[in-house]
Amino acid sequence: MKIKILNRSTLKWIALIAMLIDHIAAILGEACFANWNLDWVYTTFRIVGRLAFPIFAFFIAEGWYYTKNKKKYFFLILAFAIISQPIYYFALNNSRFSLNILITFLFSLIVLFLIDKIKANKSMAFANSILIFAVVVLVILLELLNIDVSFGLYGVALPVIFYLCYHSSFKKQVLMWCVVAVLIVLNWLGNFLLLEDISINSFIELFALLVIPLLCLYNGQKGKFSYKWLFYIFYPAHILLIYLISLLI
Repeated sequence: MKIKILNRSTLKWIALIAMLIDHIAAILGEACFANWNLDWVYTTFRIVGRLAFPIFAFFIAEGWYYTKNKKKYFFLILAFAIISQPIYYFALNNSRFSLNILITFLFSLIVLFLIDKIKANKSMAFANSILIFAVVVLVILLELLNIDVSFGLYGVALPVIFYLCYHSSFKKQVLMWCVVAVLIVLNWLGNFLLLEDISINSFIELFALLVIPLLCLYNGQKGKFSYKWLFYIFYPAHILLIYLISLLI
């Protein structure tokens, strides 16, 4: 137990800093770093950034597990997803219409809500399972309509896996980490097969595997500095700031 040295605040700060670093690279763009002869910096930033999403996915699951007001929790994330979307869209400037990561988490929360309904009422298990399947189909349809759901089905599934195995037996925890590792690899493989040119950047998604030992060190404690609202406000604020800086470069 002594090796579990990372509390909630520490892990959230790691995720927040990793996200900031990753978005600096993503918004400024690889070409911008190449013009400064800093290709290695771009690659390093994207590698560090792979830690952010799985950590946030873990705490989305934990938040849903512990919150007493699940409706408030859902609508809080919905509010910041709406606020963040126009900023995210213009900052990333992709050829596809992209949905921000909070929208991906909203899909996850809908699935978690339905899972809770199944646990509470077994007689409605089939109907709620159909609704879970409908969420999966919706995400696939959005992708087919050229709408980019951040991290796709992998992004929707990760908080669900964390939630299902939260506070479970050691064997189930080991199984969870194996499933998480497989999801990360499959997500990378799906993106890798679409690439035309192979480089070190083609393998960056695999560095998300480094989050597993980090989360294994989590001791479940809150930590001294929580700054609850910071982690919601920071998401749209830092994207907007980096975007404004990119316009000046």
